Amino acid sequence: MDPFGRLLDRADRLLGRVENGLNLLAGVLIFALMLLGVVQIVLRTVFDAPIFGYIDVVEVAMVGFAVLSIAFVQRVGGHVRMEMLVGKLAGRVKWLVEALGTGLAAFIVAVLIPYSWAHFERAFEFGDSTIDIELITWPAKLVVPVALSVLLLRLAVQFGGYLRLAAAPELEPVAVPSIQDVAERAQQEILLSEDDDAAGRAG
Repeated sequence: MDPFGRLLDRADRLLGRVENGLNLLAGVLIFALMLLGVVQIVLRTVFDAPIFGYIDVVEVAMVGFAVLSIAFVQRVGGHVRMEMLVGKLAGRVKWLVEALGTGLAAFIVAVLIPYSWAHFERAFEFGDSTIDIELITWPAKLVVPVALSVLLLRLAVQFGGYLRLAAAPELEPVAVPSIQDVAERAQQEILLSEDDDAAGRAG
């Protein structure tokens, strides 16, 4: 592998650990909210005693699982993509278009980070809290610039990966998501379905 490719691969692996941790934290938040929701329903319907401030807790916690996984999703290519044009491209042109889109996304994220940080600073300085139980909101608002910063790093790594491929399309892709087209995705789902059916018959 070329030196730049090794550098990108190392950055991809190190950043991937951070993204995996944030994704795990988002999963824990979702699971905790599911449990809290079950408790809320039971208390409200059976004992007529709903959890006071339940809505406030959900409002604050949902910020976490809404943005913590955003860099992870970008890494694996799980976000919604408009591939009517890109899917028909190949070679150097494809990688240049991917680099252009990634660079544009990085620019937008870079613009959003200072504003989200200022939003957190205002909440921290003024002691912003929710209405019912006065739950402080600055930790949730701090999550946004942190998650966007990780996303910006991911976009920077992918931008480098796309530029590398644009310069030398014959190289092995590094630090860029492997995006399947519709036919490949359908074929994979068929194979998975057949494997499940075979496992069911064997069981």
